Amino acid sequence: MEFNKENYSTIKEACTNRKEVEFFAPIAATAFENGKAPDDWTAYPPCMLPPEGYAQVFVYAGSDVKGSLTKLELLIHLDGGMVLYKAIENQQVAIKVTWPNA
Repeated sequence: MEFNKENYSTIKEACTNRKEVEFFAPIAATAFENGKAPDDWTAYPPCMLPPEGYAQVFVYAGSDVKGSLTKLELLIHLDGGMVLYKAIENQQVAIKVTWPNA
């Protein structure tokens, strides 16, 4: 399933319900925009921020695809989930959300 405005609510609902979900996004919407996504499933947890730091990310991330994905990744992290990334063809990144204690 592609991460886009049509599928966003389905993906977010799965994450809210702590269900494992797998989807893909354009590399330009990820942190790998100027680099290379990993070849194997790899977790890249966000840096540790004070609460006001997370609040600033949510305010300034925007509502485009990149901003929406960034906010979702942070929500998953804050809820105890893990986000894994893997390069796939055509400048896309596969994203898998897991819940270690679910």
